Amino acid sequence: MKKKLLALILASTVVFSSVLMTGCKKTDEEEAKDPNIQVEVDVAKPNIEEFKSIEIEQLGRNINRDEFKVVNISVYTNYSDKYSDMKMTIPTFKGKCGSVDSIQRYVSGNATSSENDIDRVYRYDEDFILYTKGLDNNGIKKLLNQHKLVFEYKNGEETEKQTISLGNEANFIK
Repeated sequence: MKKKLLALILASTVVFSSVLMTGCKKTDEEEAKDPNIQVEVDVAKPNIEEFKSIEIEQLGRNINRDEFKVVNISVYTNYSDKYSDMKMTIPTFKGKCGSVDSIQRYVSGNATSSENDIDRVYRYDEDFILYTKGLDNNGIKKLLNQHKLVFEYKNGEETEKQTISLGNEANFIK
């Protein structure tokens, strides 16, 4: 009886240990997304409150809500200990959004970021208002594509780099 109980406990321990070890192993898909970099760019018409806050001296209050877009950029990245020295270069929109034409396109905005080296997680969020009169969705994409996110990190001794054009990530919300 004791031998059967001991054998049952030993078999249960082996099965339980193998289940635990299998559950902790990364899948090939998870391994392929290391580092995992997610970028979302949403472009939408401003809501009433956002529209009321828009002030452009040259235009006064002779503005139309359809002439503006709110751009929301969300970046999330996490990476394993296989990588080190993760750096993200963030484009500057203020003062640089008029390069598609001579019109100053950036109206106002704000950004937040957080980094957790222990969990190897980085978040960045930015919202800004664009003056889009005369630009269709392709023009807005072209404007955003001039601004690129650049991720650099070390894989052992080798430095790797990923560049993401923001216009290519644009999702236009009606």
